[in-house]
Amino acid sequence: MSSFSVVIKRDKVTLSQLTKTFLFIGVTSFGGGITAYVRRIIVDNKKWLTNEEFFPGLALAQLLPGANVVGISLYIGNHLCGLIGAVIAMLCIVLPPAFLFFGLGYLYFSLGALPAVESMLKGAGAIACGMMATMFIEAAQASLKNAMDLLIFLGAFVLVHFAHLHIPYVILIVAPMAIWWYRPKK
Repeated sequence: MSSFSVVIKRDKVTLSQLTKTFLFIGVTSFGGGITAYVRRIIVDNKKWLTNEEFFPGLALAQLLPGANVVGISLYIGNHLCGLIGAVIAMLCIVLPPAFLFFGLGYLYFSLGALPAVESMLKGAGAIACGMMATMFIEAAQASLKNAMDLLIFLGAFVLVHFAHLHIPYVILIVAPMAIWWYRPKK
């Protein structure tokens, strides 16, 4: 089985472009579907990365502790502009919502729980679920290419959803099988 990699020629991303893009994402992203939003902007709109470059970074971000969006921002920033790019991407995606969150939190707790605010938060939760569902479908289309991919996916799903195992345990169980299956073969 022969494999080769395709090199995509694209213009170098500047720190200024990276900063503007991640500030835009940081200011305009809401809810838990931020990773899907980042993928849409970086892969589909800007074409700075391909799905083949993005999804391994997402897998790595999901394996490590912390918020996935922070990990994927570090990955993208580093991939495009090195260490300084990683720091800039991470700060630009974390600081705007942090300041907004602190301000809104102050208003929420100083004004009391308003029904309109609670309704907005429920709506934001539904939006986040929709964004994550979109990301799941796009990731599945890019990643589940054969029966073994589907079997690994289903195994991890069953262990998390039905067996209620914590993610690190699922990784310890499923990752060795996946690594063995996809090891380089002569």
